[in-house]
Amino acid sequence: MNIEIAREEINSLDPNNKYHAMLQTAAIITKLLDAENIKPIIVGGLSVEIYTQNDYATRDIDFVSDGYEKISEILLRLGFSKEGRHFVHDQIEIAVEIPSSDLEGDYNRVSKVEIEEDKYVYLISLEDIIIDRLRAAVHWKSEQDTYWGFKLLAKNYNEVNMEYLLSRAETKKEKDELSDWIDNIKRDIN
Repeated sequence: MNIEIAREEINSLDPNNKYHAMLQTAAIITKLLDAENIKPIIVGGLSVEIYTQNDYATRDIDFVSDGYEKISEILLRLGFSKEGRHFVHDQIEIAVEIPSSDLEGDYNRVSKVEIEEDKYVYLISLEDIIIDRLRAAVHWKSEQDTYWGFKLLAKNYNEVNMEYLLSRAETKKEKDELSDWIDNIKRDIN
């Protein structure tokens, strides 16, 4: 895919179908960066939206990736403008942020998710995004992150690698909160 075709595809996206537009934009950016040997991993709200099958709604795409300078160059060539820490595309009303070059999780657990034929994204593992929400719930006292972390765990309880999940909880507060979530899910199952 060349940059001109990518730009046309992004400009043709419907900003009223935000989830579809974000997934397509992420897949286009991913394909362009693959040619540069850069692997952008979706984290944050869009990963929650993907795992909840569009129950959660977010306003931006968060990528964790090295190659910030190359990503910046590509985003600007695609019609994004830099506004603070975000890259914003006014026409399709999408923002992209690269909050870190390091994944807070296991790179070996990252999934390659097919969006459609020849389009894909890289996605943080379910367990690692649950841990991300758990930490926000515990350390920031975020009710929204408590809700979504619990919902992600409950909705995917039988698929979650519980051993890995439990090993990622670091502090006593994180372990206690995760234990409460698990107890509540087990209670609801029975």
